[in-house]
Amino acid sequence: MKHSVSPFLGVAVALTLLSLSPRAAAPAHATVPEIHLNSSNVQVVHNTPAGTDVLNMSINVTSDGELGGCEGEDDDLLESGVTVGVFGGSCTEYFYFCIFFSCPTQPFDYTVNPYVEHEIGSTSYGTYFALNGAGSVSSKIVSLATPINTCGTWNINLQATALDLSSITSSPIALFLNDSDDSGPFCYDVSANIGNGVVKPHHGVRKARRH
Repeated sequence: MKHSVSPFLGVAVALTLLSLSPRAAAPAHATVPEIHLNSSNVQVVHNTPAGTDVLNMSINVTSDGELGGCEGEDDDLLESGVTVGVFGGSCTEYFYFCIFFSCPTQPFDYTVNPYVEHEIGSTSYGTYFALNGAGSVSSKIVSLATPINTCGTWNINLQATALDLSSITSSPIALFLNDSDDSGPFCYDVSANIGNGVVKPHHGVRKARRH
């Protein structure tokens, strides 16, 4: 009789292997994530024609830095940027495929760096804009009060246009974050608002009526 491995057993094995790997992702796949996702608001807009989808997100994150402490600008997301990725499935599903098959392609995986820094009074923030294929990526990061024993907390807004997000059809989705010294990637299952864009009605040329 031929025996097959239960998907649940496979996931359990995957999680065990991930917990032993120094490249494990957080929070479900690593014991000590460096970047904590405090809150998130993610929106996926499917448009017509294909390849014109839009990704919007607003996230709040805190970095704990390395075990030995903060490594200056490497653990300051305003100074050194942040890598953001998404996947149409859970973190467990993603890393299951990584271990037993090959890592799936992320429909969006982008490093936002460098931010152009600005200061207004005691507030520091950064802005970013760049072309990305047929679309663009824009982002704004704002430094917030740094909690004790951390390297900083930031609000990050990001919009990416002209994407193919057809593989993202249901929530939750996997959100990946990484810093400049490549401590991650850290993975989080987050809720996402997924819907179709507003289709503008086509107004043809009206023929003049004869009287």
